[in-house]
Amino acid sequence: MHHGPPSPHRLDANQPHIWHAELPQLDAHGQHPAMDLLPPQERAQHARFHFEKDRHCYLLTRCLVRTVLSRYVPQIAPQEWVFEPGAYGRPQIANPQPAAQALRFNLSHCDGLVVLAVTTGREVGIDCENTSRHAPLEVADHFFSGSETQALRSLPAAEQAWRFWELWTFKESYIKARGMGVSLPLAQFSVDLTTPTQVAIGFDGIADDPAAWQLWQYKPGPHHLVALCLQRGGPAPTELSFWRFEWPDAVQPMQASATRRSAG
Repeated sequence: MHHGPPSPHRLDANQPHIWHAELPQLDAHGQHPAMDLLPPQERAQHARFHFEKDRHCYLLTRCLVRTVLSRYVPQIAPQEWVFEPGAYGRPQIANPQPAAQALRFNLSHCDGLVVLAVTTGREVGIDCENTSRHAPLEVADHFFSGSETQALRSLPAAEQAWRFWELWTFKESYIKARGMGVSLPLAQFSVDLTTPTQVAIGFDGIADDPAAWQLWQYKPGPHHLVALCLQRGGPAPTELSFWRFEWPDAVQPMQASATRRSAG
């Protein structure tokens, strides 16, 4: 594990980096040193959370984003990153430097884990869920496509919760990669998990091309599931690179294998 001043990370368009930070790491009560990385508006948002665990999670996510991005563009200090909402509210980098403008990132957090995907020149979306919690299967009945709901409900009862989390994380990662959030109707695209270890996406009412996206899913731990949606690049194969982050500057490569991925 590396400790010390952050060293630059090289980011290749064909090797997205996926960062993991486990909760809890920070004592978010009072003036933790990590607060020094937050600008006034983020400090104000931190103070608005009623529960300590929510303040804790917010502080870690903001520190993770700022610290990790500075590993790719070292001339920008963590506290100097500027973000602005896109057309649909998704945060995007506002720093004018070309190296910063080339970066794309997306963040997700769930009980016990924060994940951050960083790419260059390719849109990306990521979602994580804690699969030990109750799976709200009624969400599928109301918001999933007909084919997804039928496939889910045809499984034995004991397998439906896991399938729900698989579908949910893939669908969330796609709408986040598009940067349009819930303005994209969940029922107008379908995730096909019929083939073991593979995933395919299709569209019914959304103007998009299935060949434009690659999807992966993996388990970083026994109770977490992560899905990634990445805009396709050139003909070179894409391989994910996994990293573990510990505040303030400990970095370690980690191993993870896809449980499902797009064909091709």
